[in-house]
Amino acid sequence: MDFSTVQKGKLSFKSSGTKKKKKKKKKRKNTDSKVEVTEKKQKQEDAKEEATEIPTEGMTESERQFLLAREKREKALIKSKIKKTHREKIKEFNDYLGNLTEHYDIPRVGPG
Repeated sequence: MDFSTVQKGKLSFKSSGTKKKKKKKKKRKNTDSKVEVTEKKQKQEDAKEEATEIPTEGMTESERQFLLAREKREKALIKSKIKKTHREKIKEFNDYLGNLTEHYDIPRVGPG
């Protein structure tokens, strides 16, 4: 057998020993002050409010009235939900459970 075509020495990988340097990420300096950040947030909130406005173009009068009435009901529902605290809601729920008949109680299982 002729071993003249066999490579002698250590095995080499594709990179052939040269290592690539890792790039360092540049850190951004925070140039925005708190005032500018709050202004940006307020602009975003204003944009959201404008987006939620009802597009009235191409609608009939009854469609507009329906959307306005629905919006009014949603606002009233939100206000009513805000009025009660968590503690008041829990107390009201417990009172409701106390007034239920025993028909809804869990029956005993086993002898006794």
